[in-house]
Parts: sequence; C-alpha cells; structure tokens
Amino acid sequence: MIEKFARAFVRDNDGSWFCREPVHFVGYHGPFTTTPGVTYRKGKLNQGYDVAVWLDEWHSQQLVPIGVQFL
Repeated sequence: MIEKFARAFVRDNDGSWFCREPVHFVGYHGPFTTTPGVTYRKGKLNQGYDVAVWLDEWHSQQLVPIGVQFL
C-alpha cells in the first residue's frame, strides 16, 4: 500500500505535497478525493481537511490508514 502512496504523492522541499494520482478517503466531514495536479500545503484546508498533515503522518509512519482507496 505504501508503494501506491509513493506513486500518488510527491513531497516537495517546502513540505507541501503534490498529487499525481487521485486518492479517495473518508474522514470526519465525509468523503474526499484528492485532485491530480494540486499541491497540498499545511494549514490550507480542502473541504475541511488539512490533507498535508495527514500525508505527513502517513509518510512518517510508512502506512496508509484503512479506508483510503487509490483510484
């Protein structure tokens, strides 16, 4: 699963994450799908989610939580 994560997202030097492939996940505010070509930055909410914080956590733990689907 972490290999799919590595294909879907690239971490930039400034700490942001660039999305290369769509990823669907369900969070507290409902479903959310990342958009290819979008850069996710800490502190910038996307539909109520700070996606960059989640990506940092997943990357540091080398795992992807249950409920995340790579499309």
